[in-house]
Amino acid sequence: RRAFMVVALQDDGSVLLERRPESGVWGGLWCLPEFATATAAGAFVRASLRAAAIEPQPLSEIQHAFTHFDLAITPLLVRCSGAWAVREEGAQASLWYNIRAPARIGLPAPITTLLASLASESLFDARTA
Repeated sequence: RRAFMVVALQDDGSVLLERRPESGVWGGLWCLPEFATATAAGAFVRASLRAAAIEPQPLSEIQHAFTHFDLAITPLLVRCSGAWAVREEGAQASLWYNIRAPARIGLPAPITTLLASLASESLFDARTA
């Protein structure tokens, strides 16, 4: 199975997270906005985010094994500024989560690893120099 996750990154180190439905994979945990295709992820970026670049930048793929299937996650990095518009098709809870000063919230293991990796990279150097 394949998923595309939008890493909407603000200059302050915050990324957009959505709370997953209680039932299903990673039920009730906070996760990056997830899409079945890169096209759908790109449409979300164009419609819902104030992004510096219209086309998200793919990051290294993440492999995660569940009991009954394997999940290949392609993170798509987008630099954002300001507020964002809520997706119309659902009233999912969302928040901006600061990866440089992470709060204690429920995150799936691969998302925790990805966010920690992003926080340790030099993504912010050009913005703060």
